Amino acid sequence: MSREMRFGIFDHIDANGMPTGEQYAQRLRLVELYERLGFYCYHLTEHHATELGMAPSPSVFLAAVAQRTTTMKLGSLVYLLPLHHPVRLLEEIGMLDQLSGGRMQVGIGRGGQPAEHTRYGLAVDDLAPMFEEAMDIVIGGLKGTVTAHKGTYYTLPDVDLRVRTVQQPHPPLWYGTASSHRNAWAAANDVNLLCLIPDARARPVFDDYREELARLGKTGDAVPFTGLARQLVVAPTDAEAIALGERAWQRFADSFNWLPRRLDMPEFPLAPTFAAAMEGGMAFGGSPASVRDWVARSRSDAGIDYMALEIGFGDLCEQEITQSAELFAREVMPEFC
Repeated sequence: MSREMRFGIFDHIDANGMPTGEQYAQRLRLVELYERLGFYCYHLTEHHATELGMAPSPSVFLAAVAQRTTTMKLGSLVYLLPLHHPVRLLEEIGMLDQLSGGRMQVGIGRGGQPAEHTRYGLAVDDLAPMFEEAMDIVIGGLKGTVTAHKGTYYTLPDVDLRVRTVQQPHPPLWYGTASSHRNAWAAANDVNLLCLIPDARARPVFDDYREELARLGKTGDAVPFTGLARQLVVAPTDAEAIALGERAWQRFADSFNWLPRRLDMPEFPLAPTFAAAMEGGMAFGGSPASVRDWVARSRSDAGIDYMALEIGFGDLCEQEITQSAELFAREVMPEFC
């Protein structure tokens, strides 16, 4: 890949043992640090009724982020469309793009933990068709008007949105995927793709996506990003980084399946240890030199030009997260940007 790499921050704001308000304050201090260090974007997940996500309203937290930053982009990764009324979500996106001065990035998806949707009384079988219907409304509405719609889940009149986004025709779109099934749609709409699968599985998805873009005459540095989301710990030595990752992973893994366990629903097959996550290609811990090699391998093996890095997870403290961020920005990022 000859295109310059970009690096963003991926954040669950999963429970770390701190009181909720203190954790929010911690994350906002870290967001200011990420901007100073030159990270491209702050991506926040959406989770509900679970310790995996202590900021269940991404828009509320991102509004605070918008006021604590001036240059770094910010956005959802992803808004769970079945849990949002499309018109209300479009209004929130407009507000966030205005509050941030045109820095909003809009990630959309269905959600990977049906247990969370059941807390809103939604049937699992409704999630996929509900997402499809809401997605069409949101993508069309980002251009400024929601046309009259009568569907299975939403019946809407013509709605002229009063709060338009700064970015026209709309903010950049992001979609998390593990396959090529929506690549034609993504190429037509210039959607940035992010995979949460190992490098070897991601490569054919991204190769197919670039072929779809090329068929539409979309080439060069202006094409959407193809990227990976990964947990990362950086420390002065490999041993220190792996030890930190192992400790933090236990808390993160407990939070990840906290709700399915409470509801006696199937758990997500998350790696049981940080070492297993590293072996599976979903996480990494190491010294700056080792991390540079890891990034280079991922760029080559997966064919990426973006990484969304979760460097704050589990019970990592602010000092430990700061260490990862500073070492990465100072000793890894310049090699690729």
